[in-house]
Amino acid sequence: MIILEGTDAVGKTSVINNLSDYKLLDRDKNICGLFDFNVSLVDRANKFKKYLDSNENYVIFLVNNDKDELERRIQLRETVDEYDKYAYLYNLLYLETYLYMKQKNLLGNKLFMVDCTGLSLEEETIKVKEIIDTIK
Repeated sequence: MIILEGTDAVGKTSVINNLSDYKLLDRDKNICGLFDFNVSLVDRANKFKKYLDSNENYVIFLVNNDKDELERRIQLRETVDEYDKYAYLYNLLYLETYLYMKQKNLLGNKLFMVDCTGLSLEEETIKVKEIIDTIK
């Protein structure tokens, strides 16, 4: 299974819709719980590494470092929940975790990242598809 992870409004659902020929999952509840402001970077990375080692899933983090764009996308939603209000900060947790795990050589060829900052949905989809094609 290939899982797209990232904060709300980063484009996960849109990319999944564009790549409907692929079996992609929009988040995994076992991963989401790790992205909490009260979990340290080291603990988050270690727990995430255990997750990667415990199954056959591949994970692609989508990040968008344009705070204004994330907030604009959130405001387009019919309802904005409490989690949505902190989308940019959660985005930073995904980015920080990926960079730390890459630095410590913990990716295990199972964790990837697409920086969607400034990309159109089409460009974002192409980048995700390129990663998927390397996995298969």
